[in-house]
Amino acid sequence: MRKFTIFLALMLFIGLQVAHAQRTISGTVTSSDDGTGIPGATVLVKGTAVGTITDIDGKFSLAVPKDKEVILVSYVGMVTQEIKLGTDNVVNVVLQPSVQELEGVVVTALGIPREKKSLGYATQEVKGDQINMSKTDNFVNSLSGRVAGVQVKTTTNIGGSTNVLLRGNKSLTGDQEEFLGGSFGGLK
Repeated sequence: MRKFTIFLALMLFIGLQVAHAQRTISGTVTSSDDGTGIPGATVLVKGTAVGTITDIDGKFSLAVPKDKEVILVSYVGMVTQEIKLGTDNVVNVVLQPSVQELEGVVVTALGIPREKKSLGYATQEVKGDQINMSKTDNFVNSLSGRVAGVQVKTTTNIGGSTNVLLRGNKSLTGDQEEFLGGSFGGLK
């Protein structure tokens, strides 16, 4: 009876291993514009929550269940590719730029994207060309006077710091430095 129990347990273990069989695929995601790797592109097994993102060179490695045959590769501003997997374990993907314009999307607290018109409060926008037109020594100083509720305090010392304060006291002690928690882009 004991041999039968051990045999049954062994068969169950082998069955589970076969049921959860996976293969590892790897590859590179590049842009069709210049052929460089795309860092942060999403590689996802279609129909599952299994996925990864590409590294700084656009390379990825992903464990794909044996019963899945399709991966989705996407990146913001690029057309999503649906790739059917063959027998090869190396998949190189070239993404084409998308002509869709992302307009009217605002990222709110906790990273929740919303349409600007659906918000129940006012938002402000500072475009990059407005900041470039300002003749300051750093971009943080150019935010001064452009956004309501933002105070930019600079020092006149050589190598001095720049403090950014958002709408008054933000801590229990009233110390605004405590809330900001250190440096902002190399500037305090």
